[in-house]
Amino acid sequence: MTWQEALVWVAGQNLQGMLGFHDWRLPNRRELRSLIFRGVDDVYWSSTTSLVERDWAWALYLEKGAIGVGQKTQTCFHVWAVQDCTHPE
Repeated sequence: MTWQEALVWVAGQNLQGMLGFHDWRLPNRRELRSLIFRGVDDVYWSSTTSLVERDWAWALYLEKGAIGVGQKTQTCFHVWAVQDCTHPE
């Protein structure tokens, strides 16, 4: 999905209470980079817009092991929603 679609999707999950929670969001680029695992999809959106090109956003490229950018309206990446660590275990 596009970056805007990703934001809308996460907002929709919050309205529905995905897994009983209403505070899902796209991770920022630092958080996204910390989520590197094997066996997941290749590229995920972050919530961080590029300072140089405002119509681009940062993304995690797992196959490359790096973060980079993607054009918000023309690029379809995956979504990896996160929460702040404020919930009891």
